[in-house]
Amino acid sequence: MVPARLPVAPRPFRDELLSSWVARVAARYGAEPLELMVHLAGQGGRDAGARQVDDVAPDMGLLMLWAKACRIDPERLRRRSLASRYPAQPRDWFLTETVPVCLACFDADVAVGRDAYLRVNWRLTEQVVCPVHRTMLLDRCPACRGHLRPSLRMLNGLLRPFCRKCEAVLTGGGGEAEDLLNVDFAAGVLDLQRQINGIVRGGPGRLDRLEHAIRILWAPLDRNGAARPVLALWYDEPGWNCPYEARATVGRHAPLQHLSVRWRALTLVILHDLFGTDLVPGAVLPEAALVLFRRAAPLPWLSEGRGTRAGKGKRGIDVGAERVHRLSKRPLHRLNGNFLDERGDFGRIHP
Repeated sequence: MVPARLPVAPRPFRDELLSSWVARVAARYGAEPLELMVHLAGQGGRDAGARQVDDVAPDMGLLMLWAKACRIDPERLRRRSLASRYPAQPRDWFLTETVPVCLACFDADVAVGRDAYLRVNWRLTEQVVCPVHRTMLLDRCPACRGHLRPSLRMLNGLLRPFCRKCEAVLTGGGGEAEDLLNVDFAAGVLDLQRQINGIVRGGPGRLDRLEHAIRILWAPLDRNGAARPVLALWYDEPGWNCPYEARATVGRHAPLQHLSVRWRALTLVILHDLFGTDLVPGAVLPEAALVLFRRAAPLPWLSEGRGTRAGKGKRGIDVGAERVHRLSKRPLHRLNGNFLDERGDFGRIHP
């Protein structure tokens, strides 16, 4: 069958994710992206509607389908992929499991009378602060506190973001005053975020050392049965274990990608306190860094090179990750700071 053509389709914004644009097109017809995909594909195949547009490296056949239906140049869509926008960014430094958002950006969309949309830089792993509004990104719904999965729906003639779980509209509250402590923290992390941007896209040398330092911080301590990561040494509470929301990331080759926004932000703060403006370990480690690094459990797979991203040594990584996950699943005290919002102080910490 000839692929369907849509009578009206919104154009993508300059800094919009491909998946966001597809969602906006579908929402204009009261459908979800996969539902509209089935319609566009017609009888082209049983699994034609089971694919989604990949923000990082989209399938060109899929883009051609959307481009033809929306009367847009497919090359224009391809250039909006993350791989095209950030060719120097390693693939495991793009977020794939979630997209944190800035509520102030959504409010700004409404203020100028345009549809709300998801920004491309929200999928960068090192992005934890909105550079426009200098506020922390959110990966949890402010209403139900569940993991945030935005859905775009029509409201008063514009597409607005809603939480899929509780269906609350995602808004910053109409410009309410923020806590000055949070504002100062976000401003400080924004500077670190910019430095990390340069390291990630500056070549493998410093990036390898940065990733090694992050893996060490989230590795378990050197005693058997330890449920605590190395960064637990920075806390005053002796019983501080690996946070529940971060346990699935311990032992991953790219742990920063799988951490929540607040734990990624805290990791950047610790890197700055350990290594200063370089944010990466040098030839001679500072004393504070030596204390932490010496307490890391000896896991050989953690020292493997970047070749593991291509599949080399995958089995060893999986085995090591299973062991770390098993050791980290220990009972937690309800007051030890491992649960949501029980530890809201992101001030300066010391070993």
